[in-house]
Amino acid sequence: MRLVRAAILAGALLTQAPWARAIDAQIPGPAAGRAENAPSGECRSASPLAPDTVLEPAGGPRIVLLASPGVGVAALRLAVPIREGASEAGAGRLLRDLALERMQSLARPVGAQVSATRTPWGLAYSVVGATADFEYLAYLLREAVSVPDLAGPGFSEARLRLQGDAARASETPSRRVAAELRAQAAPGFPPLEGTPASVQALDTARVRHVWMRSHQASAMTLVVSAPLVPEVVLAATRGMGSPEEEAAAPDTPSPGAPRPTALQALRSWYGAAWPLPSPRDPRGAIVAALVAERLRDGGEGLEARVELWDLPDRSALVVIGSSRPGSAQVLRRFLSAVLARTRDTLDEAAAAAAVAWARRQGMLAARTPAGLVAEVGRAMEADGDPLSAAREMEALRAVDAASVRDLLDQLLRQRPYTSEVHP
Repeated sequence: MRLVRAAILAGALLTQAPWARAIDAQIPGPAAGRAENAPSGECRSASPLAPDTVLEPAGGPRIVLLASPGVGVAALRLAVPIREGASEAGAGRLLRDLALERMQSLARPVGAQVSATRTPWGLAYSVVGATADFEYLAYLLREAVSVPDLAGPGFSEARLRLQGDAARASETPSRRVAAELRAQAAPGFPPLEGTPASVQALDTARVRHVWMRSHQASAMTLVVSAPLVPEVVLAATRGMGSPEEEAAAPDTPSPGAPRPTALQALRSWYGAAWPLPSPRDPRGAIVAALVAERLRDGGEGLEARVELWDLPDRSALVVIGSSRPGSAQVLRRFLSAVLARTRDTLDEAAAAAAVAWARRQGMLAARTPAGLVAEVGRAMEADGDPLSAAREMEALRAVDAASVRDLLDQLLRQRPYTSEVHP
């Protein structure tokens, strides 16, 4: 469950990445305040984030059925796990762009809302529309994961756009800092947008190989929020994805070292990243919200933001900021000490207010069918457990100043990953 969806702190420092959760916590005062043992069959819990039923049909996608908070509205989210090798980096983004173009053209007749997202764990295809059009909504998902059109002009155009995105990741100061931090925090996992060299090497054969390997129905997970019986959902999901075949490993040869790119910076930039002890630790959102409060104390000329990063095998707390060229050391000292300052100012009232804010953000995000399947689906992508979103929300109840202080102490004992860019 993504506990926070908020605006950027102190200016637009970064383009939001699919693995980054930006935090701009307006915390009120105290007064305002697939897993090995995953369940199948009926799931009973008071949490609206817990599924009613989990189905695991042979040869088909795993199906997670949720209660529907919207009258006459159906929301579906189909997650496809993807692991790219170094020479395939960016293939998932290409498949995403090609699928989204197909979905958008097919969705217009029924007015359905569609989206496709490259997540740290794969691709997520989502559709929202009228419950009466459920069969057509499921058809849109079948088309999304069907064999991509790699012979038409759409492939070349999508690859050209992706080349531009990959180049900008190293040509702008903020994105270079973020890219360098991600490379240190998640070694062995290439950037989701690829590199200029890997995207250039993505020919039709390589992209088709990634699709064949990843888009098999048995590896997918479908999260549904709609007032429908399971039999209707099962019937609508037949025939999804690529033909079942023996799983193949990702291509791992590197496309070659990236060539240095020109970089023009008018300000000094600094970033630091601290991996969390466990992935998607609910306390991470609380620490990030409290750090956001401390970043407002930076003074004139300093701009900074805090993010939570969901990486393929871990999570990380990240701060990135910029300053005037002559204030680079001030910026570095300010951001390097922000965790210690957060710990020193922490008390029970601040922790309770941050917990209340995080729980409210999570529940607000899940108040619609689309938000509900997104929260449950994204949490499931990380560990495969249909109850992950509900358990993360429940775990927040146990978070207090002592447990937050314990996490801060663990982070302070680490040597953070860092990156700097100067004019």
